[in-house]
Amino acid sequence: RFTRVYKELKILRKTGEIRYTLTFANTITYQGKPAGFVVLIDITRQKRLENIVLMLREVNQTITSSLTEEEVFEKICKNLVEKIGLRFVWVGFPDWKTLLIKPKYYYGYEAGYLKKIKVSISAEVPEGRGPVGTALREKRVTIISDIRTDPRFYLWREEALKREYLSVAGIPIYKDGNPYCVLGLYAKEPNFFTDETLGLLEELKGDIEFALKRIEEIRNNVIISQALLKSPAAVFILDEEGKIVFCNETVLRGCGRSFNEIVGQSIEMFGFKLSDGSDFYPVFLKFVSQEGDKFEDVLFCSIKKIYMEMKIYPIEIGGGVRRFIFLGRDVSKERELIAKLEKVMLEDPLIGLLNVEGFERRVNKLLGEVVEGFLVVIDISNFTYINRTYSFEVGNRVLKEIGKVLQGIFPGSKDLIARLGADEFGCFLRKEDYGDVRGLIDRLGLVKEIRVEVDGQEIVVATNVGIGYYPGDGKSVRELLEKASLALSEAKRGGAGEFRFFASHMELKAQEIISLDQLLEKALENRWFVFFYQPYFRAEDLRLAGLEALVRIKVDGKIYNPSEFIDYLERSRFLPKFEEWMFEEIEEKARRFRVPISVNVSGRSFSRRGFVERFLNKFSGEDLSLEITERVFIEDVGYASDVIKRLRGRGIRVFIDDFGTGYCALSYLRELAVDVIKVDRSFIQGVVEKKRDRDLVEVIVLLARRLGIESLAEGVETEEQLDIVKKLGFNYVQGFLLEKPLPEEELLSKYPEILSKDSQKT
Repeated sequence: RFTRVYKELKILRKTGEIRYTLTFANTITYQGKPAGFVVLIDITRQKRLENIVLMLREVNQTITSSLTEEEVFEKICKNLVEKIGLRFVWVGFPDWKTLLIKPKYYYGYEAGYLKKIKVSISAEVPEGRGPVGTALREKRVTIISDIRTDPRFYLWREEALKREYLSVAGIPIYKDGNPYCVLGLYAKEPNFFTDETLGLLEELKGDIEFALKRIEEIRNNVIISQALLKSPAAVFILDEEGKIVFCNETVLRGCGRSFNEIVGQSIEMFGFKLSDGSDFYPVFLKFVSQEGDKFEDVLFCSIKKIYMEMKIYPIEIGGGVRRFIFLGRDVSKERELIAKLEKVMLEDPLIGLLNVEGFERRVNKLLGEVVEGFLVVIDISNFTYINRTYSFEVGNRVLKEIGKVLQGIFPGSKDLIARLGADEFGCFLRKEDYGDVRGLIDRLGLVKEIRVEVDGQEIVVATNVGIGYYPGDGKSVRELLEKASLALSEAKRGGAGEFRFFASHMELKAQEIISLDQLLEKALENRWFVFFYQPYFRAEDLRLAGLEALVRIKVDGKIYNPSEFIDYLERSRFLPKFEEWMFEEIEEKARRFRVPISVNVSGRSFSRRGFVERFLNKFSGEDLSLEITERVFIEDVGYASDVIKRLRGRGIRVFIDDFGTGYCALSYLRELAVDVIKVDRSFIQGVVEKKRDRDLVEVIVLLARRLGIESLAEGVETEEQLDIVKKLGFNYVQGFLLEKPLPEEELLSKYPEILSKDSQKT
């Protein structure tokens, strides 16, 4: 007689499947004889579930102890084989270029299996329809309970059975919502993975994804921690009372203290001052109490004597507790550089006084603090004569001396004196600088005639002065400058040494300017600007040689000539937009016309490097010429010479317009490699009756020819003038005798040969 209990008795079925049983055995009497009675209870399902639960416990232990993905996957593969009894486990990662899943980690009885198989992500090919590819693609655990019979596994069946793989599961692992990798689990028994184990496998999937997320967070935290520690910015972490919880290496190097000496101390120890001079600490506590999102300012650190750009951000750490990240960047050198840059930008490099922008900034800042004052504009009469007579170097030294004299005349406004233009100065006088109007007039009387000494030689400089009153004539520097400039124009009409205050009758002229301002604005908006074209001809046979483009404003049948708007346009805010229109128009005409076109460029445009660069970038090799007045060249011969070389290097011809009217010495022609000089009409008008004019023109033409420069006679109005300029050797002639400026339609009607063949077709 016997009694036995087997808690886990393995039974091998004919199919090769192993089943776990709980077995009870006892002796009984059967037909009068002792017999064995055995009861077997199938506990395979329970055993497998216990194994998977054990597997999940092992995974969780792996999660808590692993610091890298490699460690996670290697431990999981090993534990699943050794602790659970799986035959083989592998981890594969998708290659999105080939759409194949590439094995990276594996453990167990592999025996070359991974080299024999191919698994795809795509459902379009058979290699992608197995459990591993399907799992990754469809984001779900996929199982095959019996490899021997399931048709989904036919591609890999032969190799799997060689290695006794009978049941398989695919577990997809996703990261940030995207497929990351997939686990392939293989068991030696059929039906090891069934629908009953699906939930536990899903739990395993979630645990692995959690492990990877945790590792990523640890990695990011390490990176962030190191970034904060090594950051060139000063980093503090403060509590709500301003005590230092953390500081980085930049702080330690900056103050020469150890971490333990700083942590636990109040941020007050650094003596920070806000940009308005107040203490930082009380303002920080106020920021904490008001629960702001961000606090930023430029601080001054009194213990290190540096300026710091500071930003503070609050961070919730749970339980209603907050910490504050303090980020500080040393901007002391930047502030020094900015101060130097502002000095360069806001001061005239030649004489060291403020320039226009610096003057506007400083005076505008002052206007809110004064009750009344005067803005004075001082113009040096005929300064070109000084340059021509003595030299540009002497002229520059004269300007410096004038600046010093003005500082002596207006000592209370030394820092409010500026050079506004080539030969123009400005000054703002506060009431305390002059007392009353009589005191102001007395001071201005000293400006009428300024005597300066250069190299022991006294040079007397006459001036004109225009004055605008604050606040009566304007509330801003720009308004006051406009009024003072109008007054200056009136003073010039009165002759050298005169000064004028802005008065009511000048306001009428100002209104004319406003109307002109509005006209220019509308002309740009509505494209009222047009070019008229005045032809010029070869002197020898009067064949058409080229066209001069002359701007007009055309609106409602009325034509505005340049004399009505061009001076204001060149000084106005509209000049850049007008230049853009001009570029567009000339580019189109240069493409259509078969003859060269010349276009006038203002002195202000020519002197701006941005305009020259845009012109050079837009045009090259065109039948195009630039006409620039003689006076522009004189102001800066070196700059003009450089620009001319660059223009000619791009195939653009250069004309000197109105030659002879700008006090230009003929010697400048040697330095300026221009193509054509246009002799002003005032000389051409006199060649018939005035021998002196005719001789002068002949010398100009001869000198130009010797220098390889062509000449053009402007303003030819009679047959006698035409005959003489031909005899004098001019290359080209232009004037009303031959043709007046014409609108485009009339021009093309009279001279159809201007259009290119392609243009005629269109």
